Amino acid sequence: MIGSRPCAAQCQEISFMCNIGVVNMTSDGGTKIRNAIDSDPESYLIAMSIDKLIVSSSASGPFLQRIASLTDTISYLIYREPVFQVPEGNTITEIEIMNAGNLRSFVAGTNRHLKRLSVETCMLDRIPPTLAQMTVLDSLYIMGCALTVIRLDVFANSPNLYFLSLWKNQIRQILPFTAPPKQRLVIEHFDLSQNQLERLDMSIFAHMPELQRLDVQGNRILRLEATTPVTYQSLTRLAFRMNNISSIDTRNLSLPALGSFYVEDNALSEIPTLLGPMPNLRYMGFDRNNLKQVDMSVFRRFQNLTGIFLNENRIESVRTSSPFTLPALDILLFENNQLVATNFTGCNFPELYLLSFLNNKLNAVPPLFQRFAKTHISVEWNPIKCANLATFKSRFVEGRLYASTGATQSDCLTTSMVELKENVQGCCVA
Repeated sequence: MIGSRPCAAQCQEISFMCNIGVVNMTSDGGTKIRNAIDSDPESYLIAMSIDKLIVSSSASGPFLQRIASLTDTISYLIYREPVFQVPEGNTITEIEIMNAGNLRSFVAGTNRHLKRLSVETCMLDRIPPTLAQMTVLDSLYIMGCALTVIRLDVFANSPNLYFLSLWKNQIRQILPFTAPPKQRLVIEHFDLSQNQLERLDMSIFAHMPELQRLDVQGNRILRLEATTPVTYQSLTRLAFRMNNISSIDTRNLSLPALGSFYVEDNALSEIPTLLGPMPNLRYMGFDRNNLKQVDMSVFRRFQNLTGIFLNENRIESVRTSSPFTLPALDILLFENNQLVATNFTGCNFPELYLLSFLNNKLNAVPPLFQRFAKTHISVEWNPIKCANLATFKSRFVEGRLYASTGATQSDCLTTSMVELKENVQGCCVA
């Protein structure tokens, strides 16, 4: 597929696409493409598509040289050859290769034009060694291929590369730079999701000072650590979901710009205490882990927190080992756990607006309305005793207590009901 150029004659126009069917580059194919492009300069279609391309030797290499005078970008929806070659001096700026099940090698000559390269579903087992030949490349995607080991040295001579996606390969190991890159790297986004990493040492990216987003979701990571001191001044997003993380020690890791720290869908049995400085942290979440007890004082270091999320664990108890204040905390969620009682003695959250215990095992409404003067408390889907629920009618009426309600007993998961206000019955246990 070739874009973005106008065409009309000799082609079937479909929406913003110009389809010219079979193109035989061993005969009149070049003329056919040129005529389709030049025939109607008033037509501004987004792209030209070729159903079948016939070439004498390769659909890359010499063909890319011929087509470069006609287009800036090219996409191969199916590529069947084992090698893809970008000749020296080629002027195409974007190359996309998809469904390349036989592709094992990508070779580039000296190139000062290619900015974006995307290869998807292939047999490449390493980053192309000629990566540095593409001197202005700023975006590299190798997705759904056979990469197993990433040597960061391969990026040392790519000073314009800022977006790097190695999603859904078979990466088991990342080898650090053997020496500091001679040119400052500008990689901002590094996607390593859906691979097979089992260990992540955050200090390994120390020579990527512009890093803003790191995605390692869907790996097999057991331990998250930083073995040597490192600071990422620009890092604003870390994605750790769907790993097997049971241990975190990032005391050596400083993240001054990070606003949220979520370790969801992992294997933590306790909230990590060995965390490095994150002075601008606003949100912290550990949903869907194996937490059973929570000591709220673990959060005292993060004074700018506005949200804490501890949903869908196995939490049975909440306590505070020493008094502390979170002046900006606005939302605190313990939904879908196994709480039977709570103890927030020592917690001072003056701005707490929502405290949710939805779907736990509480048989009494936690008496926290005076401790947290602004809070709204949810005890929906808990087996609250009717007598206890009745004592909080005024809180329900004023909208600060959320409880399960129903028009009839069949609407409740509990065995009884109690009137909370006119025509509103609360579900409860007698």
